[in-house]
Amino acid sequence: MSFARIVRATCLGVALAAAGLSAGCTLTPVYGDAAISSQSVALRYAEPETRLEQVVYQTLSGRFGPATADAPQFSAQVSSSATRIGLSDVPGPISEYQLTITITYRVEQNGVRMSAGTRSATAGYRTNGQIVADDAARAAAEEQAARSAAETIRLALLADLGVQ
Repeated sequence: MSFARIVRATCLGVALAAAGLSAGCTLTPVYGDAAISSQSVALRYAEPETRLEQVVYQTLSGRFGPATADAPQFSAQVSSSATRIGLSDVPGPISEYQLTITITYRVEQNGVRMSAGTRSATAGYRTNGQIVADDAARAAAEEQAARSAAETIRLALLADLGVQ
């Protein structure tokens, strides 16, 4: 037998053994598309007062499923702040900003708090002096950060309220 055949047979044996050992693995992550369908927390959502609150509620209801009447109520307050990135104050056509979204949430049923917390996420955006483009860039960054923060809330709710 040549050396190449021995190496090939050894690699094939190792691959088959690894496949057999990993077939019994039952761990599933709480992220990704396959995990979404098997994990659910029943919630009712408060009426959104801002567009960003609506993004948070839509993100969570898309992951957990639609609201149910007898479920605990989820409410959130969303705030945003932007800071300019960079140390120099050299005038130029493009400025970079970092936007931070902070979500303070609460889940309660019959006046009893079941879960509460604060989560934040950031997103960057650039402005170039064109008002419409600058506003659109900021709105896109707010939405991106709100969705990211809502995902961290989803994970916190899975930990606090458990998978049903």
